[in-house]
Amino acid sequence: MSKKSRKIGFIGLGEMGSRMVKNLIDDGFEVIAYDIRKDAVTSLETLGAISADSPKAVGEKSEIVVLSLPSSSEVIDTVTGQNGVLEGIKKEGIIVDTSTIDPNTTKELEKIAKEKNVKFVDAPVSGGTIGAEKATLSIMVGGKKEVVDPCMDVLNAIGENIYHVGDVGSGQVFKLINNMLVGINLAAVGEAMVLASKVGADMKKLSEVIKTSAGTSWAFETKADNILVDKFDPGFRLWLQHKDLALARKMASDDGVPCPLLALVYEMYESSKSMGLEDLDHSAVVKFFEKISNSKINA
Repeated sequence: MSKKSRKIGFIGLGEMGSRMVKNLIDDGFEVIAYDIRKDAVTSLETLGAISADSPKAVGEKSEIVVLSLPSSSEVIDTVTGQNGVLEGIKKEGIIVDTSTIDPNTTKELEKIAKEKNVKFVDAPVSGGTIGAEKATLSIMVGGKKEVVDPCMDVLNAIGENIYHVGDVGSGQVFKLINNMLVGINLAAVGEAMVLASKVGADMKKLSEVIKTSAGTSWAFETKADNILVDKFDPGFRLWLQHKDLALARKMASDDGVPCPLLALVYEMYESSKSMGLEDLDHSAVVKFFEKISNSKINA
């Protein structure tokens, strides 16, 4: 079956979803798109996307429906609500959720979908807007192999590193652990850079040295130079990082696992949100450390 004959639905055309849709179209898929913001759909129609007026309508026209939504509540409403995907999608259709949500919610949605003879896969993505634009996302996929396999050409169109990590819900577990590490690392970078600046370090030289030393990390390598010039254009918004840390805390609490670093860093992002930083890049957590130290990084 050629890609052009495969109809792929896509719901959620934000900073990540819109870029993923472009890559699907470029890869030859026919994409039926929906977002609560009509202008988001209109901008993709010029590239070849077909507009739908509800999640139900997307389901009616698609064999696979991909979701890219901000939270568990939006995913639940989109899948199970009035005019939701499950009201329209045909039997044996597949829902692929690239959102980052609670693993238990994912498992419950899979059960609800199964009652209607619909399959469900969780496939949260990592790589931010740059990865979404360049189709280099890492994708952590949870689901039965026989359900995941028919989705692989779709996933390969939007990502570069595709990992089948277990049954439904496993993808969310892997993603939350990943984002837990990102959040903690970014907080460490922020704290260290404020200290270095306060004691008079040459910050440009520090960036050069750390990137070739044991203290480096993805967080430092990709964010430190922007922090030095006070650049926080969102690749991944701070409020989303906060949301994912909250989900990781819930997962830890549900399983009775103490995570003191996670709890502490969650509060730092909570404070950063209260400072009005929620729509900046998640590296803006550095501003929390600048505030409590009464010291701004001097590049």
